[in-house]
Amino acid sequence: MVYAQGRSVERYKHGFELLKQAAARGDLDAHEWLGAAYDYGLGIRPNRRRAFQHYLRAAGPRNPNAEYHVGIFFLDGIGIAKDERTAARWLRRAAIHGDPTALHVLGQCYRSGRGMPKNPKKGFVLELRAARKKVLEAQYSLGVCYSRGEGTSVDPKRAFHWYLLAARRGHRNAAHNVARFYETGRGVRKSEERAKFWYSRAKAASPNAGRPL
Repeated sequence: MVYAQGRSVERYKHGFELLKQAAARGDLDAHEWLGAAYDYGLGIRPNRRRAFQHYLRAAGPRNPNAEYHVGIFFLDGIGIAKDERTAARWLRRAAIHGDPTALHVLGQCYRSGRGMPKNPKKGFVLELRAARKKVLEAQYSLGVCYSRGEGTSVDPKRAFHWYLLAARRGHRNAAHNVARFYETGRGVRKSEERAKFWYSRAKAASPNAGRPL
């Protein structure tokens, strides 16, 4: 795959042309990559409507990554009319077929009632499954759940545990919360020095990155 061999503009353009040829021959994996190309502007100007069309084509044969993206596009109304119920169905399919990030987003949908009846307990269970699969945002979300008692009992020690895991991986909000827990002594022994350290980490952290292809 040319896309995997380098990130120069010319390579992306060449890769895009090869993908178009492969897709024209019916290669569904090529449709998945074309979805990403149009989604993120790899070798072509971003076009979210075309990205959605290619993701949808690739999602037909149980491609969990493509199913996840179709779900996200429906959930947020990207390149298509917003439809949270349809989004939930696609995310559920992606989760069943093994996409860990879909577990997290589906968990968020249950927690907030997007596209389905609100069910914080079920949302928590899905977030826990995703966090154990090392989905960064799910690890942060578990910290939130344990801190607020959302879908589970309030447990500051477990909240700190999950915030710390996410913070060590560069999650800005998790780092801020770790600092706050150290500052107040919530769920961990109070430490002004460590609070200062994590506040500085939070300040220096980049905005939390979205999921790549």
